[in-house]
Amino acid sequence: MRDIEILSLSPDGRYQVQAIPWEAGNTHWVFPPQIIDPQNGIVVFGLEDHLWSTDRSTWLSPTRVELKLRKYPGDRARLGLAVIIECAEGTAEYGDGTHIDLARLESTLEGMLDLLDLLG
Repeated sequence: MRDIEILSLSPDGRYQVQAIPWEAGNTHWVFPPQIIDPQNGIVVFGLEDHLWSTDRSTWLSPTRVELKLRKYPGDRARLGLAVIIECAEGTAEYGDGTHIDLARLESTLEGMLDLLDLLG
């Protein structure tokens, strides 16, 4: 079993952002995010593609966390993408304040990368 690293805890301790880091290259570590409700053993959010990495997680309230994400190897959207996850509602907010269901977030992030490539 690989070691889980807790990246941050919500202010009330109800949620945690965690990752199982893996070394993608010599000293290039990727931290695929998961948001967990450890009391209930529920994965609130996780990305299927383990090439997504969390650069930063900042709690804005006990249920809202902003994640700064990049996709390895980092040649697309070098500064990363920021999303706000509303854990209690199962939604995400990105860009100009657009709200979507967490089930659609990963495909939306991929679309944002594609758009940035076109504008590139």
